Amino acid sequence: MKRISVLVLLAVFMVSIVPQSAAAAGTNFNYVDAFAKSILFYEANWCGPDAGNNRIKWRGPCHIEDGKDVGIDLTGGFHDCGDHVKFGLPQCASASTLGWAYYEFKDTFIAKRQDEYMLNILKHFCDYFMKCFPNKTTFYYQVGDGDVDHQYWGPPELQTNNRPAYYAATPSNPGSDVAGDAAAALALMYLNYKDRDSVYADKCLTYAKDLYNFGMTYRGNSKGQSYYLPRDYLDELMWGSIWLYVATNDKTYMDNVDKLMVEKNIGGDNMFNDHWTQCWDYVLTGVFIKLATLSSNPKYKTIAEEHLNYWQNGIKTTPGGLKYLDSWGVCKYPAAESMVQLVYYKYTGDKKCLDFAKGQIDYILGDNPNHMSYEVGFGDNYPKYPHHRAASGMLEGPPADEKKETPERHILYGALVGGADINDQYHDNVNEYVYSETGLDYNAGFVGALAGMSRYFGENQLPEATPGIEGQPTEYYTEAKIYKANNQGVTVDLNMYNIVTAPPQYETGLSCKYFMDLSEYASAGINPSKFTTKVYYSPAGAQISAIQPWDKDKNIYYVEVTFPGQQLYARTYVQFAINNYESTLWNSSNDFSTAGLTDAYKKTENIPVYKSGVKVYGKDPSGGEEILYGDLNDDKQVDAIDFALLKKYLLNTDPTGINLRNADVNKDGEINAIDFANLRLYLLGKIDKLPI
Repeated sequence: MKRISVLVLLAVFMVSIVPQSAAAAGTNFNYVDAFAKSILFYEANWCGPDAGNNRIKWRGPCHIEDGKDVGIDLTGGFHDCGDHVKFGLPQCASASTLGWAYYEFKDTFIAKRQDEYMLNILKHFCDYFMKCFPNKTTFYYQVGDGDVDHQYWGPPELQTNNRPAYYAATPSNPGSDVAGDAAAALALMYLNYKDRDSVYADKCLTYAKDLYNFGMTYRGNSKGQSYYLPRDYLDELMWGSIWLYVATNDKTYMDNVDKLMVEKNIGGDNMFNDHWTQCWDYVLTGVFIKLATLSSNPKYKTIAEEHLNYWQNGIKTTPGGLKYLDSWGVCKYPAAESMVQLVYYKYTGDKKCLDFAKGQIDYILGDNPNHMSYEVGFGDNYPKYPHHRAASGMLEGPPADEKKETPERHILYGALVGGADINDQYHDNVNEYVYSETGLDYNAGFVGALAGMSRYFGENQLPEATPGIEGQPTEYYTEAKIYKANNQGVTVDLNMYNIVTAPPQYETGLSCKYFMDLSEYASAGINPSKFTTKVYYSPAGAQISAIQPWDKDKNIYYVEVTFPGQQLYARTYVQFAINNYESTLWNSSNDFSTAGLTDAYKKTENIPVYKSGVKVYGKDPSGGEEILYGDLNDDKQVDAIDFALLKKYLLNTDPTGINLRNADVNKDGEINAIDFANLRLYLLGKIDKLPI
């Protein structure tokens, strides 16, 4: 009976400390949806030739020559914030925090079907770190010059400036902090991946050990220009020590933690007030939380619990209830702290930790004075102007000369913005980046916190839809206004648009046509050759043709505005004029392309756009059907499928599934080997358009 009583008491004790799923009545938000979206943010910040090979189809290959200046491949990794630099400390710290999140809440990642996405992201981080460590005494940790990069506002796919391998840790220029964080990330990858691919996991562990030894041997802080200035490196080395200990069970690593504590003056009976939290330059909170459960030294538990209590009861709090640590990136600190508290709750069942996390995450997701979510794309009211170049999709400067303040082309799903200030005020303004900035380390702790919230409050929840991540087909259109019109001619301001978003890319071979009715001149017997045409202004080097006949019988003529050899994106402005200075008969009112135009910009179908000679937008005076030569299967594209169909037809004259009219690519009335050769040249880029 005594034995049974002991077992019963033990069972009751275990139930009291092992956290259970919280009651459904306490659920205010779809935490699983917020969780799933928070992971998606990293796919938007993906860098390298494989960007876009995931769910975010409005991203594409970028920065494919990173490392060229030092003769090695440094492609990959992640853009830091709303810019495109790959900074060292925030990238390494974010990778290790995300790996920690997966390690602690792996079952939730799997149950909510986010494990494949998260592991893919973690592997991309680790692949990059291993590239950056080509030998045991060199670790490249920054690619790109922040000062140069921040002068560019546009999609990463269009960024063409040289990106130097700006900083590398070496024995003479050490980077113990980045080495320690990267070693932690790689050791965590071993733990998270060993049951899936043991060979890859073992490789990560080997790199983790070597990077850790490098950081321990050659001591010093990394650099980050003026953007990321580290305080010290001891916490990152402790962080690496802890995860190598967990991965190997080698007590040497735990002994090293104690030695590093002595260096930081926390040895022996010395205590420490840990009042910051997990972020890009501070992983000491994670160190103490893990030591509280790994080490037999009671001091670490005391420090950890003093920290938790400080955040629960001592730290400054906004009137709306958000814990306020720092004015820059306000939300990222309570988000990261919520992850920390949820990890501690997982091991101890201390409900104060769960209550803390719920209060902070609920504030971030919308339970705040502004009734808005600070996670982009979550809920009905969220930031529409996060400071993020790729999501903006706008290109300031030539050739587009767009403005980043205009509505963004993409929803940056899952991004945690800096958020409200000490007074709970938020400015949804792309230029006020203290509020609207996003970043790798903003989301790192946020992902972990939402994984924990999904575990304890999201048992029956599922992610919601994320419309728009595929991108949209290219949109072509024109808008124009009359700058000047009199009885001798007309001057037109024209914006030609090619909104290419899946992914962004420059286009060549674009043109537009402006149609006019010259009946008034025909009646007077005036030859169209007497007209002059001129481009007055064009940042993109526009050229304008002489007046060309369209339908002589009806006196319909046109001019074509072209941009020879120019790579165009989004908006192309041109001002052009058509005049006849030898008469005063010009009448714009009967011109096809002038219809509806005033002195204010207006979208118009009557100035059509062409790509490689094929109309892609608008209408011409004939109203007839446009023939897309080379498009044998009528899918509105000329590609390798059409080439294969033409080859098949020429071999067996089987017209099934083929538009024979479109197959006559040189318009000679026959379909033969000449058409086949011309189509091949077009697909190879040897000729600009069909028909030739």
